[in-house]
Amino acid sequence: MRRFLAELRQRNVFRVAVIYLVAGWVVMQVVDVMFPALGLQPWTLTLVAGLLIAGFPVALVMAWALELTPQGLRRAPPGGDPDAPQRGPPQNATDAAPAATGADLDARKSIAVLPFADMSSGHDNEYFSDGLTEELLNVLTRVPELRVSSRTSCFAFKGKDADIRTVTERLQVTHVVEGSVRKAGDRIRITAQLIETASDSHLWSDTWDRDLHDIFAIQDEIARNIVDALALTLHPGAEPDATTRDPRAYDTYLKGLSWQHRFGPKGQRYAIEMFQRATKLDGGFAKAWGGLACSHAMLATYYDGGEEALGASDEASLKAVALAPDLAEAHVARAMYLSARERFDEAAREFEEAVRLNPGLFDAWYHYARTALHQGRPRRALELFERATEVNPDDYQVPLIAAPVYRSLGQEDKAAEAEHRGVALAERHLEDYPDNARAYFLATSAMYNLGRQDEAFAWTERAIAIDPDDSSTRYNVACFYAQIGEIDKALDYLENSITSRSWAQNDPELEPLRSHPRFIALMAKLEE
Repeated sequence: MRRFLAELRQRNVFRVAVIYLVAGWVVMQVVDVMFPALGLQPWTLTLVAGLLIAGFPVALVMAWALELTPQGLRRAPPGGDPDAPQRGPPQNATDAAPAATGADLDARKSIAVLPFADMSSGHDNEYFSDGLTEELLNVLTRVPELRVSSRTSCFAFKGKDADIRTVTERLQVTHVVEGSVRKAGDRIRITAQLIETASDSHLWSDTWDRDLHDIFAIQDEIARNIVDALALTLHPGAEPDATTRDPRAYDTYLKGLSWQHRFGPKGQRYAIEMFQRATKLDGGFAKAWGGLACSHAMLATYYDGGEEALGASDEASLKAVALAPDLAEAHVARAMYLSARERFDEAAREFEEAVRLNPGLFDAWYHYARTALHQGRPRRALELFERATEVNPDDYQVPLIAAPVYRSLGQEDKAAEAEHRGVALAERHLEDYPDNARAYFLATSAMYNLGRQDEAFAWTERAIAIDPDDSSTRYNVACFYAQIGEIDKALDYLENSITSRSWAQNDPELEPLRSHPRFIALMAKLEE
């Protein structure tokens, strides 16, 4: 009954009923006054009342079966669920207009998957709903005819009551997927709906009440329903990478993924713990092995993880590739280990295989570009950063890292353009994630160069306040002070923060420190 009532609300049956009754009452008042004045027979009043009564169920049936859109009447899609997240209504008459037309958007069909809402009673399964969203995004990126908004872009709307027009203007997409997850023990309830942004109309929606063991089948069904509704083809190999059938392993893997996205040594260590648990539950879970390899490689490269982390990354990445040789993420994991070992040519071959398998995988292009910087190939790095931006135009990291590289090559115009873009994207990101130290410290030098010196210092202090002991924070704050000429302060922050000799050797922001004895000593220490 609850679902049926929700369906009535979604199809506007209640609204039509109220409007019809009010309009019918007005008609009867007019008839009661006008018909006698016109000399019509008394039975005509009864006839009008009878017609209004007979028309009432017809109006309700029409409201149930049809939907009025800017393109005319069309069949209403199935849907309606009490757990589905509700979008805010248009705020004014202008907002009620169609959000965009196909001519305004990319020539291909395009889609954004908004973060599925965690509707669990304790709201403590956010990692699970986020993971489901990310898995769906990964599947859709493998449909060549479909442009998919990045994870960063989609997750900017997490927890917000944004209407379709706002989403469309921000992401420039023709379609949006939204839904919810309710998890209780081994039972899950998932709702999902596909919306056409131009008409704000539902093309498809459904609800699943299943055991957790069925999560992979549900992911597959959602993806297939979406591509069917868009008249596209889910090519072989584009199904969800459900490389485990153990729901506990999958649940633990999603927890690890949540920590891995937070960057920093603390996040990577928690991620490693979760990925290790997942692989113990299912030794054949390739994506968990890949995640484990990437987090160990990050610790080894940027957080002084040492030989222990390198050895663990080597073992895990080999396992991931052996288990799933056609999984792009497995090759990224192997490439990150090889890069951490400074075996850059081998790493490049693994990255090339990853982007061949999945050209829409942002992490592959991003880390490939960083590897080129480690290798001392700035022009190649910029080419790869540009590809990363094509895949994810809303990522703030890429332009902010690329800007000083452009400047080191004498490309001042491109450097300034990247700084403007990067700062704007960082500001937008911080609206949604105000405690992200990375967004603060990456933007400081660019902000200073744009003439916003007071804000640059304030952002530097904010980054330090969030995580004063994080080596990434200290390293990037050192870069900022080096750029503005405060050499001693820069060197103070570099102490105990440099862990990657190849990165520091090729980082253009550290150029003012190259000849300083303290910097030379720090670099020599890394070679021991």
